[in-house]
Amino acid sequence: MLELLFLLLPIAVAYGWYMGHRSAKRDQEDISNKLSRDYVTGVNFLLSNQQEKAVDLFLDMLQKQQSENEIDSGSQFEAELTLGNLFRSRGEVDRALRIHQALDRSPDYSFEQKLLAKQQLAKDFMTVGFYDRAESLYIILVDEPDFAEGALQQLAKIYQKTKEWKKAVNVAQKLAQIAPKENNIELAHYYCEYANELLRNGTGEPKTLLIEALRVSPSCARASMLLASVLIKESDYQSAVKNLENILQQNPAYIGEVLDTLKYCYQQLGHLENFELFLIRASQQVSNSSIDLALADLIEEQDGRASAQAKLYQQLHKNPSMYIFHRFIQFQIDEAETGRGRDSLILLHKMVGERIKQSFSYRCTTCGYHSHKLTWCCPSCRQWESVKPIRGIEN
Repeated sequence: MLELLFLLLPIAVAYGWYMGHRSAKRDQEDISNKLSRDYVTGVNFLLSNQQEKAVDLFLDMLQKQQSENEIDSGSQFEAELTLGNLFRSRGEVDRALRIHQALDRSPDYSFEQKLLAKQQLAKDFMTVGFYDRAESLYIILVDEPDFAEGALQQLAKIYQKTKEWKKAVNVAQKLAQIAPKENNIELAHYYCEYANELLRNGTGEPKTLLIEALRVSPSCARASMLLASVLIKESDYQSAVKNLENILQQNPAYIGEVLDTLKYCYQQLGHLENFELFLIRASQQVSNSSIDLALADLIEEQDGRASAQAKLYQQLHKNPSMYIFHRFIQFQIDEAETGRGRDSLILLHKMVGERIKQSFSYRCTTCGYHSHKLTWCCPSCRQWESVKPIRGIEN
C-alpha cells in the first residue's frame, strides 16, 4: 500500500496545478471539486485496503487528465509515468510497457526524465520475466550516479534468477563499493554459488572464491563447509577440521550438517578423541539433538551401549527432543525381553519414527517456509542463509 501511496504524489501535484488553473473559470468549479473528492476517495480506498478500487479510480482520473490535455509538460510526464506504474501494479503490464516506451522515445522530454522512464520500463520487463531486456536497461542506468545503486541491486536479482553467478559476483562487488556492508551475506553466497559451479565443472580456483566469501562475510557457514570439502580433496584434513569447527562460532544451527564430515577428518588424522572433546564442548554451548546423537554414537563405540543410553537419558531430561527420544526407545527395545512390553516399545518407536519422517527438516527463520532439503536462499522470502535445520533451532 505504501508503494501505491508514493505513486499518488505525482497525481496530487498534477491535480493541484490542474484545479488551480481551472479554478479561475467559474463554470469549472464543480469539476475541480469533483476531482478533489475523487482524489480523497482514492486515498480512503487505499487506507481501507481496497487497493483494486483505488487503482481503478486513479486510472480514471489520470486518463481524464490526459484527455483534457491542459497541464504543463513536467506534470504531464509525471502523470503518464504514474499511469504506467498503476497499470503495472494492476497486472496490465502490456499497457504499462506501451506508456513507458513512449516516454522513453519521446523527443519532448529531458535526458533525466528519460532515465526515469527507463527505470520504470526495466521494472515492467522484470515483472513479465524479460530479464535480458531489463538487464540492458539497468546496465545503462548503472553509469548514472543517481540510479547506480538501485540498478546494481536489480542486476544482482536478475543474475540470481538466471544463475549467472560470475556476473552476480561482479555487480555485487560494485554495489559493495557504493554501499559497503560489514557482513555482506549476499556477496558471500554469490561467491559460494560461483565456487560450486567451478567445482562441478572442474575449472578455475574455487578455493580463492571461498576465502573471499569468508572475508566479506566471516559468519558464512556455507563458505566454511565448501572450503572444507575442497581441503579434504587435497588431503589437508587439519585445515578442513579448522573450518568445520569454526561453524560452531559462525552459525551453530548448521553444526549438525557437518558432524559426519568432521568425524571422518578426525579419523583420517588418527585423533578421534579430539572429535569427542569437540562434541562435548559443542553440547555445552548449544542445544542441538544432532550433537547429542553423535556424542551418544561415539560413546557407544568406545564405552558400550549402557554408557550411551545413560547419556541420552541425561539429555532427554535436559533438552527433550523427538530425535533423542526415538533413539532412546531403540535402546530400550534392545534390552527388553520378548513380550507385550517389548511389543509396545516397538509400536511406540515406529510411531515416533513415522512422525519424524513426516516432519520437515528445515525451516526459514524469517518467513516460516518449511522444506525437507537445505536451500541456502529461501524460495519464499528470498533471504540468504535463513533456512536452518530444525534440529539446530528446535530448542
